[in-house]
Amino acid sequence: MLIYIRQVLTGPDQAILPGRADLPMVQNQIELLRSGNVLAKVVETLQLTKDPEFLRSLRSPPEAQKRDPVATDTDAAAFRAALVALNSKLSIRQVGTSHLVTVSFQASTPEKAARIVNSVIRIYLQERARASDAASSKAPTLREIYQSLGPSAQVISEAELPVKSDGPPAALILVAAALFGLGTTAALALVLDALDDTIHDAHQMEYVLGLECLGVVPRFANVDNGSEDAAARRLLAVEGPVLRRAAATVQDASTGEPRTIGVTSVLPGEGATTLAIGLAMASAASGKRVLLIDAVLDNPAISRWVASLSCAPPRPGANPEPAVIGDVVKVQAGLHVLSLAEGYGEASRLMPRGLLDDILNAAEASYDMVIVDMPSLASGPQVRAAAQSLDGFLLVVKWGATKSELVRQAFRSAGQAEPKFIGTMLNMADEATMKRYGYKRSEELKVVIAS
Repeated sequence: MLIYIRQVLTGPDQAILPGRADLPMVQNQIELLRSGNVLAKVVETLQLTKDPEFLRSLRSPPEAQKRDPVATDTDAAAFRAALVALNSKLSIRQVGTSHLVTVSFQASTPEKAARIVNSVIRIYLQERARASDAASSKAPTLREIYQSLGPSAQVISEAELPVKSDGPPAALILVAAALFGLGTTAALALVLDALDDTIHDAHQMEYVLGLECLGVVPRFANVDNGSEDAAARRLLAVEGPVLRRAAATVQDASTGEPRTIGVTSVLPGEGATTLAIGLAMASAASGKRVLLIDAVLDNPAISRWVASLSCAPPRPGANPEPAVIGDVVKVQAGLHVLSLAEGYGEASRLMPRGLLDDILNAAEASYDMVIVDMPSLASGPQVRAAAQSLDGFLLVVKWGATKSELVRQAFRSAGQAEPKFIGTMLNMADEATMKRYGYKRSEELKVVIAS
């Protein structure tokens, strides 16, 4: 629409000019366009109270109607809902600083949008003419002189059917949604990774404790939780260099004969028993005489493993049946196992004082290395109590499961055993996740494994 003010040109020859653009007047006409009087008549004329599209905001609780049917005016509520919907979807704006005004409406169909816009314009023109007639009727003598003056509106172009729907194309919306989802997911992953305090990397392990990480052991598929023997043999076959490196570290850290090392973890279930068996097998395979002691009295997993060997078919290097020498069980050439739970029962959680010293003194002449499967640091003071008897300790931490702060606190609570820890090992690592996050084995360990 074109909105302007018709004026009287004063002078010798009086004339009426089409007028000029008066911006405040244009804003006044815009407000008149969307006034309640105009919109109410549009609702009545087009019967929008019967259109479901304009009644979506109508909420008439059935409970209220049951309590007071007379007080619930459904028609009035529908009229108000239609009026609110019409006003919210109606757009009236001035084009720049000109006296051109465009009117548009968003509806479910193009035909409905065009019909509503044309109705708004038509009723606005009627209301403007009615208001002008009402004002001039109060001064009949001036009606003929000034009936052509004042605001005037002219329809330049009626509303036409939209060629396409408003907004960006569907393909652009899909691309934007995909990019937004990708960005949100990436940001969430970074936040979760920043908040994740679990150990994921050998360098992180070394930073937390200041101890060398001797290796990262992968998680073995198709191995039951209780199958220590199967997991240990998979470990020996796949990660033999890692075990040999740990055995060499034990040799370097020990000064007496035999070399004595305790294998423990921060929490139960982190795989210390499996690594103790694997380390014992690797040392025995290198020609050393090894004694493996099961000192986890409340959960003697090594004892269960030895008991299962009698039911298993003989393996290369092992006797058809375990040969018992006193309380020591011969598992394979160079490897004997001693279970303390058989003498003291699984109900006992603490090793008797002096027992470990007596065993080590007795093993001095027969073994080159003694490996003790110890309870976890969080299980009690067993590791601290064994500190005076053993040359060193190896700490096993489950990859991606144990928080670094818990590892640090458990390590600091080890008492006299703390300075005797010779290294750590990350166990049950998810190699696929490690590759995705960029965790890598150290270059030194790669050379050892390649050789």
